[in-house]
Amino acid sequence: MYQKYCAWREWFLPLMVENLKKTYINLLHPNRRAWNENMSSLSQYPHGSLGSILYSFLIEGNIKLEAKYESHDVYHVVAGYGLGIVNEARLFFFLLGNGKYSPSILGSVLVALVFIPEHWSTFYKDYKRGKLYKPLKNLDFEELLPYNFRDLILWLVKED
Repeated sequence: MYQKYCAWREWFLPLMVENLKKTYINLLHPNRRAWNENMSSLSQYPHGSLGSILYSFLIEGNIKLEAKYESHDVYHVVAGYGLGIVNEARLFFFLLGNGKYSPSILGSVLVALVFIPEHWSTFYKDYKRGKLYKPLKNLDFEELLPYNFRDLILWLVKED
């Protein structure tokens, strides 16, 4: 029974996200602009830059840069979370801990708590980990694409 539930969850949650994504952006962020980047331009960033790391993440995940969702993919890269429903949920807990209290974050955290309860302890660790980073929500990641990724991460992690 549990295996059937997990299979249903693996099918249902990504489908739900895809169906709600456009509505969310249109209702809550109608003025958000798409970046002036695409897969080809990302491939041109110097090795080791945020832009090249983002490009590699997208290629390895077999996904494309999606207009108005570019920062979400950068959050995956900066926080170090891969793809899949558990990593997606972990990212949302990280972002909540980092101070991002948007309706999508709060809703996603609630959905994860209800549908993926076996990872609660991991989610809590991700939440606490998000607190260790400087706030990401106000950064213009498009401007940071040429910067060295390792230096950027060192700058983002708060000093004690």
